[in-house]
Amino acid sequence: MNRIILHIDMNSYFASVEQQANPFLRGKPIGITGKHQERSIVATASIEAKRLGVKTAMSTWEAKKICPSIILYPGDPEKYSDIMHRFNRIYRSFTDRVEEFSVDESFLDITQEAQDYFGATCMAQSIRARLKEALGEYITASIGIAPNRLMAKLASESVKPNGLTVARENELLDLLDRSDLEDLCGIGSGIRERLGDLGINTFRQLREFPLEKLVGVFHSYGRWLHEAAWGRENEQEIASDPEPPKSYGHSYTLPENTNNLSTLKRYLLGLADKVAWRMRRDGVAAHRVSAYVRFADFSGHGEQRTSHEPLTDGLTLFEIAWRILRPFLHRAPVRLLGITASMISSDIKPTPLFKKDRHMRSVLSSLDQLQHRYGAGIWKRASTLPVEFKSRSSGFHFDHEL
Repeated sequence: MNRIILHIDMNSYFASVEQQANPFLRGKPIGITGKHQERSIVATASIEAKRLGVKTAMSTWEAKKICPSIILYPGDPEKYSDIMHRFNRIYRSFTDRVEEFSVDESFLDITQEAQDYFGATCMAQSIRARLKEALGEYITASIGIAPNRLMAKLASESVKPNGLTVARENELLDLLDRSDLEDLCGIGSGIRERLGDLGINTFRQLREFPLEKLVGVFHSYGRWLHEAAWGRENEQEIASDPEPPKSYGHSYTLPENTNNLSTLKRYLLGLADKVAWRMRRDGVAAHRVSAYVRFADFSGHGEQRTSHEPLTDGLTLFEIAWRILRPFLHRAPVRLLGITASMISSDIKPTPLFKKDRHMRSVLSSLDQLQHRYGAGIWKRASTLPVEFKSRSSGFHFDHEL
């Protein structure tokens, strides 16, 4: 039996969540922004704003120019994460083979449960009804059904908002031929431009282009392009158990641009403690630390360092990240800092040899118990007391963990 994959993509997700939470925003053009709107972009535009020409990643000043009536609204990541967990729980009540692709997208392998495309369509309608019941009528989803992830995602993108598109095996080429190259996940503007230089502007032309020439230009990616043009994808099955996180990271846009090293140190240490807490909470350690800085002119710099020792302490993460970033902080005032821990393993360091290290581990263990009981952020280092990572009431519940 061919596989049946269902892709569910929430429509204007951040904006629709805010409209569901706040009746005064319903039916109005809104744009979800960062904390500091004058220096932010539109992370998500509502359906009403999109109809007036506002697009994702557009600067707030440009959005205001295009749509003077737009309401700029600060985003609330914890709210969106909470709703994401809610709708994924709904999906798992239909099948245990669910892959969370992003905060607002998921793939479901419903081959066994649906049996055929009629059953898949009925299941999609049932999921849509459950979403409306649990989340409200303003949080809607577009759904695509196809034999693989790639085509299911293209199908869900083809009719928005609130669409339901079925692309059976014999319908894949028709779906591709009425789509633009950039509509397909995996073909960005750079690849699209290079394909255009080869005279390839449609999926039909891509199918007819010699495979060996594609491989000569794009190497192994050329073979993927050829297969994708035929609606094929070599992919692993969606596992019953979700994969553990491959990295843990936090970034933060500062309240104002600054090149004050003491201020930057405090924020970076606060971010490192957040990353380290999440790793200890999940019982894992990292062997690689990546740090990133974005300057006021939106240029940036990032590097990574690998450690042979497993890392779980925020101070250690901070020290590595600071060594990475310190040589570049003289360039310009800093707008954003970010830190990510990766190369994750469950290989936690054994009991430290030195008394000081044993004492620190004991202290962290006690502090972690407090966080498990009372929530993240229950304690702070003295040096980070001036630092505030802003959170607010979500409208659905009160947020505690950033």
